[in-house]
Amino acid sequence: MKCKTVQAFTYGTLLLAFTVLGSPAIAQKSDGKVSLEELNPYMGAPVTFGKAPNGAIANKKLLDRVDQVAKFEPTILHPAEGIWTLVGYTLAPISIIDTDEGLIAFDTGDSKHDGEILIKAIRTFSDKPVKAIIYGHSHTVLGAGELTEGNDDVLVIGHPELNSVVEANLMSGGAPAYFPEIGPYLTARMLIQFNAFTPTQGPDAWVLPLVFPETMESAFIPVNTPVEDRQEMTVLGVKMQFFTRYGSDDKVHTAVWLPERKILFTTLLWMGPPQLYSVRGDVFRDPREWIAGLKEQRDLEPEILISAAALPVVGKENVRKNIEGYLDGASFVLDQTLRGILGGLGPDDLRHAVRFPDYLDKVPNNLQAYGEISSYTPAIYYQSVGWYDNDAVNLKKLAPIEESRRIVPLMGGRTKVLAAARDAMQKNEWAWAGQLVNHIYRLDPQDKEARKIKADVLRQMSYISTGGNDRAHMTSQALALEGKITLPRLIPPSLEAISGSPAVYVDYFRVRIDPVKSGETDSFIQFDFSDGTSAGLHIRRAVAEFVSEPNKHIRKPDVTVAMSGENWAKLYLSQSTPEDMIKSGDIKVTGDSVEAARLINLFDRYYPQKAVVIPPATLTQGHQ
Repeated sequence: MKCKTVQAFTYGTLLLAFTVLGSPAIAQKSDGKVSLEELNPYMGAPVTFGKAPNGAIANKKLLDRVDQVAKFEPTILHPAEGIWTLVGYTLAPISIIDTDEGLIAFDTGDSKHDGEILIKAIRTFSDKPVKAIIYGHSHTVLGAGELTEGNDDVLVIGHPELNSVVEANLMSGGAPAYFPEIGPYLTARMLIQFNAFTPTQGPDAWVLPLVFPETMESAFIPVNTPVEDRQEMTVLGVKMQFFTRYGSDDKVHTAVWLPERKILFTTLLWMGPPQLYSVRGDVFRDPREWIAGLKEQRDLEPEILISAAALPVVGKENVRKNIEGYLDGASFVLDQTLRGILGGLGPDDLRHAVRFPDYLDKVPNNLQAYGEISSYTPAIYYQSVGWYDNDAVNLKKLAPIEESRRIVPLMGGRTKVLAAARDAMQKNEWAWAGQLVNHIYRLDPQDKEARKIKADVLRQMSYISTGGNDRAHMTSQALALEGKITLPRLIPPSLEAISGSPAVYVDYFRVRIDPVKSGETDSFIQFDFSDGTSAGLHIRRAVAEFVSEPNKHIRKPDVTVAMSGENWAKLYLSQSTPEDMIKSGDIKVTGDSVEAARLINLFDRYYPQKAVVIPPATLTQGHQ
């Protein structure tokens, strides 16, 4: 049997392939050579700045185009007879359909507080009661009770699995995560992304009001009328068809089609390209699902499109162009990323290589106002390939701090590295300046000069960025480096969430075991809660195995602690010590009380008041 010769792609041959194919994904110089940085505004490409109404300094590209997809101020739009869309009042728009029998609301806001704001706005154009609610997805459901003004006789329509998703979100350890144990970490990043730490006025303010509600209190009303994909129904006299197969940033979306009026209510067309990765961290969002949903909705040939994440689009041809341009933008990012992988590019190469060609960049909803596609391509790579970029050197890379310890002397020491960073800043090479100063920052996070340079670099990059998510992270970290704010690394779950599901949080507690403290321990501790549930942790040296049914475990408990869910929550959140709670009687111990306290103390404590930006070198020291 003869072996076929397989030609391996190298980085150089990939770039040649891109050049030959005429791909717009890579910028080309007139001499035919390829430059990955030629069009990079973070590396000196020209950028024009302007000022938003709140004084925020921002990329003029964003300011000139954002009014096509979003509003700076609360605005009520009237895209069709009997339909209103409220934008700028809350994080995402909601829409109202007027009928003879009452109002139908499409989404209800992210909190009870949102609902209070929205019902006041609704009352400026209608005094009819909200008699039906349709949930577009699980993120904008918590204001429902305020929109119905306490009326329980309301039709609530949504995806069959929406109630369980919302319940899980409300009772979770934080922001949705593939591993829910790290919810507190992602919650902190989520608050940063949604501008919880940035000013509302001035140069560092957010540009678009991508801001979480003041409080996250819930007024959720569960779905009482679940709908299946393509199900038809008449709601308050309005004929509707529901589409539930495809989602975007969660899996329980519902689109609504009014066939008699050719009006589509969708959650798939956003004010920016499909956010295939959120920089706060989230579960993978499969672009194929988003693309398939957009194709399905395009083929309905709507004449009016009303979005739960952007401004309405009116006119059959306008809707087609917008959906198709948006669909092609998503397909371009996916296909060019996969093409790059086939050609040998790794995740860091892809973030620079895949850029919208001009015709896709000009599509209104492809304005990178929410996220930027440079952060999506590595996420697709990691999902499809994993972290290894096929360069075997990277299989055994040094830890970042060890790299810095060796690079700084090679560059001539601290003074020369900082001078090089300042020189890069003079050339507007902000990304390079940031990478240089990070070597000094890693070695000494309290170095005042390094902190100032890094803050200046991040601030300039935030002004350049069009993506609200990117801007929020860069601005927030700049302010923290200047000592103007403190950024939490963790936002622990609420006492109510823990006390409502105490056994779940025994499971989550296991990841906080300190392998140095646990040493040679081999002990099984059982937790009995006043709601009748039990759980256990079998500590075997450096690992704590969660035991969901202690009475079925292979060994009997060495010690048992009994308490209420609320007292477990206080212990979990480090609001009290096990010694104090045993002494007060809040914890009742069967077995050795001293040993019970010792076992619980093998797990890291929360210190949220000290939760500032922690350099990577100290992450192994436990929760700080």
